[in-house]
Amino acid sequence: MNRTVLRLDRVLLAVAGLVLLAVGVAALLWTTGTLAQLLDGVPASIDTTNAAEASSQAWWPWAAGAIAVLLAVIALWWMLAHLPTRSAHEQDLPGSTRAARLRISRSAVAQATAHAAQQIPSVQGASATLHDEGAELVLSLRVTVDPATDLPDLAGRIDDVLADTATVFPDDRLRSRTTITFRTARRRDRAARVD
Repeated sequence: MNRTVLRLDRVLLAVAGLVLLAVGVAALLWTTGTLAQLLDGVPASIDTTNAAEASSQAWWPWAAGAIAVLLAVIALWWMLAHLPTRSAHEQDLPGSTRAARLRISRSAVAQATAHAAQQIPSVQGASATLHDEGAELVLSLRVTVDPATDLPDLAGRIDDVLADTATVFPDDRLRSRTTITFRTARRRDRAARVD
């Protein structure tokens, strides 16, 4: 799922919320008679004659079917847009030509980042993946530490590791997401996410 889909989700959710709020307030004002006092021409009841006549027409099943198919296609596209993006195995680097392509292995970069993070004294384990999220390249780093770890110091050291990784991709597309897991005796892992 990319950032465009996430933004569209938020916009549609906000619009749907505002519409439902407006309809709810209007319905409440209408049932109490307040809406008729505020606006001229508000009916005391809703006339459903036209809707009943339309549903009895020969074209009604075809129109309803076409709308259902359209909504099904939109729903299918929406579900596919929310699937996680797959990682490409290699990344093109600037300076590539038809005669000479410069490429770097994404898995090698992720493994090197995890290895560098694991060299931090307080880190007991680390793993990383590199994948596309829309126009951005996102490095997801997961580290396991002891609960007594100095988190500000750890954050500074992880920032240094991620800054080194970012130099591999000169197009400034790399973003990072770090999840810190605390290892405890009672429960094996307890996670806290840091973006």
